[in-house]
Amino acid sequence: MTDLGADEGATRLRVSSEADATRAVVEAHRFSREVGLSEVDAQAVSTAVSELSRNILKYAGSGEVMLQDTEYGSSRGVIVTARDRGPGIEDVDIAMQDHFSSSGTLGLGLPGVRRMMDDFTISSTPGELTEVRCLKWDRPPLRGARILPGRRPGGKAAAPTDCSDCLDFDTAVFSRPCQGERLNGDGAMIERRDHLLMIAVIDGLGHGPEAHRVSSSACEHLKHRWCSDVVDTTRALHEELRGSLGAVAGIAVVDTRSGQVNFSGIGNVSYRVFGQRNLRLPSMAGNLGHQIRSPRQEQHTLDKRDVVVMYSDGVSDRFDLQDYPQILYQSADTIARTVVERFGKNHDDATCIALRMRQ
Repeated sequence: MTDLGADEGATRLRVSSEADATRAVVEAHRFSREVGLSEVDAQAVSTAVSELSRNILKYAGSGEVMLQDTEYGSSRGVIVTARDRGPGIEDVDIAMQDHFSSSGTLGLGLPGVRRMMDDFTISSTPGELTEVRCLKWDRPPLRGARILPGRRPGGKAAAPTDCSDCLDFDTAVFSRPCQGERLNGDGAMIERRDHLLMIAVIDGLGHGPEAHRVSSSACEHLKHRWCSDVVDTTRALHEELRGSLGAVAGIAVVDTRSGQVNFSGIGNVSYRVFGQRNLRLPSMAGNLGHQIRSPRQEQHTLDKRDVVVMYSDGVSDRFDLQDYPQILYQSADTIARTVVERFGKNHDDATCIALRMRQ
């Protein structure tokens, strides 16, 4: 196994111009594929190198990026080290917050680099040396993905006192009405109760004021009525909406202790998972408040790399990972907004909820 504290044998890439940064990105992709990483993981490494190289140019003017291969048991990986002797980072924890990114980069920032890699450490002494090290495995070894020495900034936010062992999730919703309408016929909810996290997208049929009233009524009902049983929750919502215009909906409940997700969908609300494997959970046909087939529970367990998106039919369903590879690395807030802005239909309300596990 490579000595993770040493630089011997590393491929060193000087970065002092945009041309150098571009060469480093190309070399990182080639190096990763030769080590044995998949195309998706090789893209993650090259994207990290792009972000780190341009940080060097912006803040220090010059520096270096190093690439090393490593192994542990049957797992193989690539270590990326970026160093510069620029002004440094005064407050590493602030720099690791989402939306703190460098102009001229892909907008991922250091938090995005941390999310797309399996391990991430950073050290910075203002005026002396800044070093970022990150690691990507072809598959995490049994010992775990994190084996780099050094400081890992941030960490989990404090969990509720009644759920000290719960996983921490980054969630966000972005929604907008269809073109020409002031009121949005879509509704969305993100609610936490003890160790359970519920997300729901409700799409009132049609659009405009009446659809808005239906989705608002559905959200108000769910706020007080949802439970871990998504089938029971769906049935109760169906009864609540009887006599109304009707709606379609997707409801998912995450057990934050285990990462298990229970989902029930009626109509054309999409639930998709992007990550080590891509997954799409089916919804049943029907119209809540009018006629539905018997709701059904779908189930899966989240992996730490998974990104969940749930969206209304105002978002085109014809996009995939190759259309939006950054979905694997960005914050939930950025993902929800990007899905609607890039794939939303102007002639319909569009809503997306994004969820991912915090690293």
